[in-house]
This record gives sequence, structure tokens and C-alpha cells, in this order.
Amino acid sequence: MPDELAVYASKPYSYARWVEEDLNGVRQPGATGFHKMPRPEQVDAAKAIATAFHHGRRGFLLADEPGVGKTGSAILGAKAALKLGGGDTVLITVDRPAQITIAAWRDALAAFGDGGYRWLIISPDQLKKLLGRNGQPKYSFSLVINDEAQQFRHLTAQRTQYQRRVNRLAATPEKAPFVITVTATPGHHPGEYTYLSSLFAQLHDDPPGEWADLGKKLVEHGLPLAPGWDKGKWDWNDQAKGSQQLQHQAVARVRKWMTDCDPPVMMHRDAPWGPPPIDGLPLDFTATQWAAYHQDWSEFRSAMKIARQGNDTARGRAALMRFRQKAGMLRAPQTAELVAAHVERGYQVLVAVELVTTAADPVANLLEEHGIGVSRIFGGGDLETERNRFQRGHNPVVVFNTASSINLQASELMVDGSRASSARRIGFFHQPRYSGIAARQTMGRAHRDGQVCSWSLLFATGTVEEQAARIMISRLMVTSASVDGDLEAFGKLARLFDADWLPERIFE
Repeated sequence: MPDELAVYASKPYSYARWVEEDLNGVRQPGATGFHKMPRPEQVDAAKAIATAFHHGRRGFLLADEPGVGKTGSAILGAKAALKLGGGDTVLITVDRPAQITIAAWRDALAAFGDGGYRWLIISPDQLKKLLGRNGQPKYSFSLVINDEAQQFRHLTAQRTQYQRRVNRLAATPEKAPFVITVTATPGHHPGEYTYLSSLFAQLHDDPPGEWADLGKKLVEHGLPLAPGWDKGKWDWNDQAKGSQQLQHQAVARVRKWMTDCDPPVMMHRDAPWGPPPIDGLPLDFTATQWAAYHQDWSEFRSAMKIARQGNDTARGRAALMRFRQKAGMLRAPQTAELVAAHVERGYQVLVAVELVTTAADPVANLLEEHGIGVSRIFGGGDLETERNRFQRGHNPVVVFNTASSINLQASELMVDGSRASSARRIGFFHQPRYSGIAARQTMGRAHRDGQVCSWSLLFATGTVEEQAARIMISRLMVTSASVDGDLEAFGKLARLFDADWLPERIFE
């Protein structure tokens, strides 16, 4: 290939490389990088995966805490299973943004070795390329790794429909690939574990089709679920919504299906360095801020110079979103001031946001106006370059809305063998999130690989943000309980709101 076209060359393990090799009939070399020695817990996980494969299980759920090393464990486990089973092809599905996540898995394969097997790493947006015109899979993979598998929990989503076909979830175990499911946050309740439906069917000696409507089957087994607001979705029933204890009992029962079988098909380990410390930082609005908060949306938008976008009404669900937008934007100066103070104290600071125009941009702009470099991992642009600028310490702050699959921890071992900056990380949720999954994943971006990153949850008291914070904490606790994770840190934060709905064992 001419030098001027090198930038267009396919990368190892990409879909472009896969097609190129098929057309040319020639395998190309895999990725190379600094070799990593597996940690003991990663070797133990690989052995558990290989044991489940050897005993004919159709999959394994690796649910370690964020940062414990699930990526390396999955790669080692996949190679061990392939060595036992004689296959040679592996599909890895990653989460968004693909710019970062595909590169991260490619670097991990370089670090732990690809074993000479043929690997394909794709984003959920590329899954359709693996299906033929008849909607059936074009390839028969020996093994599949679904990273951040919670993204496939909604049956009506196209990526879920494609994933179920590629994983051949409707087929019997002997006709389906072995699937390593990787996620620390399986779902907000067992009805969202849809990507595990065929594994549950196998554990109960049922045909896969009987568990295709997972929520319905779980209700038959006595779990407190009810149909949700959209087709194929389920939620806690009214009784369970009012009882955290019922929720914890339900997730524990489903978890034990996977852990009490022989051999187990699930593994979870808490981070040896402890859970991420997290506290709440409520803010009281001034009279001027309250006036702006209660302002008509069109007036607020004009006053704050927010461009009109799409259906710009403020009714029902949209009204809740508008109030969240207002609160986040009104608090941006306080967040920027708090972040700047921690930068002065030598920290590298993570600012987690959900919204861009009314949160990410204002906070980042205010910090840059004060001469503080900010990596922006949201919107477009070269996100991996932005990540590296933060990791190398060139920018002391990162503002991001990516909840999973990126590394922002201190002293990260980079692909070239060098280390990220050793400056201590500290994180701020500029906005509470309704999703416990996203919140738990977000904290794991820097609290990982032995590095401690404490977090603070910011919100305006008396606003819609306070209710969002309550929901976030409640769901954080259920997602943690679903894998038997440590609840202590979340329990302490919940005291800030209302401890009445918390299980007593947290305070023992």
C-alpha cells in the first residue's frame, strides 16, 4: 500500500480487516503491544469460564466490579475455551463510543496475546453486517464475548435483535456459540437480563424458546415483575416498587441460579481496593436561580442563548427534561468553581454529565475561560486523542458522558508500556442520572486497577434533580445487589435522602 494511503489501511480485528482477509484468502498479523502479565484473579476467572465451557454450558456471566480486570479475564477465558473446544473464531461486541472501545479491546488483545485465533471486534452499530439478506447470521463464530452486555437488555432495540440472532439464542446449546457475557451491571431488575435467557433455559432444562419472553417466564417462577410501558419491557410490580427488600430477594434468587449450579456460570469479585467512596453535595439555589428555574422554557432558552432544537415543547416527560436542563445549566458555574479548586490542589478531575448543550458544554467552556485544559469526551471529534490528553496529564480535567468501556484511572499501563499520569483522580457527577447502571459504570472509569477515585453527587435541592438522585441511589443498590456486590458506600450516601427503604443489613 502506498504511504499516502496508509491512513486508510484496515486495523487488526476490525470488520474491514475480516472482509479483506476473506476476499484475499490470506490472514494478516494481529496487533502488537506491551505484554501484560495476568493477575491471579484474571487467571481464576479464565479457569471458571473454561470449566463452564468444558461442561457444556452455553455461556458464562463475568460480573466483576468495574476495574477488576474483566477484559483480560474474558480474553484469557476465551483462549482457554478455544483450546479445549477446537474452534478458532471469536466475535467481540463492544459498547459505544466505538472510537475508544474498539481500540481498547485491540490493545488488550495485543497485551494478553490473541493466541493465533481469528478475532473480530465490532460495535453494536455494525452487528447488522454479520447478517445475510434473510436475516440469519453469515458467520458461525466459535465463541462470542459481549462486553457491557446490559446494552442488549431491551428486546425492541435493533442492536438487541441483531445480537440475539448472531448469538443464536433461539438455538439449542450444541448449535450455538459459547457466549462470555461481560458486565458489572446486568440490569435494573431480572426482567432486563434478556441476553441471558437461553442460559436460564439451559439451567432449567427448558427449550430456549420458552424463555424468549424472559419477564413472563420469571413471573411464572414467582418474581415480582409486571409488563412495562413498552412492548417486551418489564418492570417491578407495584408491591416490589415499594419494597427494596423484595427487589433484593428477587435479584438474589436469579443470581443463585447461576452461582449454585455445578459448575457455576457466573463470577463476581468486589474490587480488592474497596468500593468507590461517594458522597452527596446538595446545592441551594439563590432567589435569582429559582426565578430562572421556574421560568417558561422558551424564555429560559432565550435568556441562556440555547439554540432551539427539534420539538422544543415542555409537556409531560419533556417538562421533566427541561427542568433537568435548567438545573444543570444554572449550576454550571458552581461546578466549574469546585472543579477549579480541586485542580489547584493537584487533582485530575472527572466531570460526569448526561446532557451536552446544557451541561457538558457550559462546564467545559467555563473551565477553559479560566485557563484550565479540558478533554471533551462527548459529541464528535477524536475522542481517543481527548482521552489520551487527560491520561497523560496535558489536560487536568475531563468532561464526559461515556459511562462505560473507557479508562481514566491514574497510572494506567498504556499500550506502549508507558504509564498514565499518577495524579490522584477525583470525580463529580454534575447531574444525577436515573440509571443506576450508568452511574455504577461511570464510577468505574477511574476507580479501577487498584486506583481509588472518590466521587461526589451534585444536585440542586428541591428540584427535579433531587428526585433523580434518590432514584439513582436506589437503582445503584439494586444493580450492586444483583451481583452480590458491596452496598456499604451506597448505603451511606442513601442516608442523605431517606434510609426507610434501605435493607437493614447495610447498616449491620
